[in-house]
Amino acid sequence: MEEVLKFISRFPDANWLNGNCYYFAVILQSRFPGGSIYYDTTRGHFLFKYHNVFYDWSGAVSEDRIGHIVEWATFDLYDHLQYQNILENCIK
Repeated sequence: MEEVLKFISRFPDANWLNGNCYYFAVILQSRFPGGSIYYDTTRGHFLFKYHNVFYDWSGAVSEDRIGHIVEWATFDLYDHLQYQNILENCIK
């Protein structure tokens, strides 16, 4: 956990929580292989899960700040229309 938090601290002034959360999750996944990207359908927010801890640009995310999450790799199977909407409006 400490290694991930140390890496996140290298981005103190970036605005990764409003519109760029997907890209920050991708950066974390690239830097820390073995983790997975999740989408919080309640909050419309991407998170990165590594060793059973969720992260975003703010650091470790407590469970009370997480709504209903779905692993991004399988999100298309969960809700194809919402997946397409997220791709068009958040990722592209």
